[in-house]
Amino acid sequence: MKSKASLDPGKREQILLAAEHVFAKRGFKGATTREVAEKAGIASSLIFYYFKNKMALYEAVFQNFFEQLEELMQQNLSLDLDRLGKLKQFLFTFTDFASGHRNLMRLLLREIIDNGRIVQEVAQEYFKPLYEIGVDFLKEGQREALFKEVDPLHYIHSFIGMNLFYFVGGPILQGVGAEDPYGAEAVERRKIEVWNAIRSSLM
Repeated sequence: MKSKASLDPGKREQILLAAEHVFAKRGFKGATTREVAEKAGIASSLIFYYFKNKMALYEAVFQNFFEQLEELMQQNLSLDLDRLGKLKQFLFTFTDFASGHRNLMRLLLREIIDNGRIVQEVAQEYFKPLYEIGVDFLKEGQREALFKEVDPLHYIHSFIGMNLFYFVGGPILQGVGAEDPYGAEAVERRKIEVWNAIRSSLM
């Protein structure tokens, strides 16, 4: 394996994006590093310069996603906005982020349904810190008498569910008559609808 100093971050990201697509389509067992390489447009052997094996690549896909998501949360919390402004901005940013990672949404749902080994690791290492940030944010808003006395943990779980299901449930929307649920106009409309639901239930 190459030293870290000689690895190309852009190439690594290219492999991760391809892996996100292939794992979401095939699952961990059905995916092959050969297919990931073909999707990334690289030689199969190059993957192993960046990742020890298929499991290391699979774990890195989740790590990459959640690291970016946590960075988005921290950026939104540091904005010079009031609490409601931060919440709305995060919702809109998160929706755009989820829209750009629909394959990961599908992969995450697959892991949850299968109760795969990695889902517990993901819950402890990545989801737990994000939930804690969200719970603290809601509790502070409740102490300020800005938010209703909802259960913060369940509310954060519902918030995630509203976004997770939308970006894996596109075929259902299309089946009941929606046109292109992932188009720019539909995603913008989704932001407003979810924000209105949050305001109604939280304030």
